[in-house]
Amino acid sequence: MKWLVFLVAAVIGFLVAFGFSNREEIGAEVDRKLDEDFVGQCVARTQFPAELQPKAPEICGCMKREFANRGMKLTDAFGEKRAEMQTITQACARNAMM
Repeated sequence: MKWLVFLVAAVIGFLVAFGFSNREEIGAEVDRKLDEDFVGQCVARTQFPAELQPKAPEICGCMKREFANRGMKLTDAFGEKRAEMQTITQACARNAMM
């Protein structure tokens, strides 16, 4: 019984240590991947109105530049910066229509 308790404690300890040590590395990798694929994924997944569809790469490129200029990450859209990011997206779409 002591060995079973020891084994369970060792597994739990390993999982806890592994979870804390790699969290930052995993987050950095996710941010890098999102940044690299942003324009392609944006064009593929965003449902622009038909009249804006040909301008999708331009709009998505504008969004990426503006987000970077303001120090925003794509994941900020799920937090306090959501409204600001929506404003940027709308501005980029308006500029593409001009």
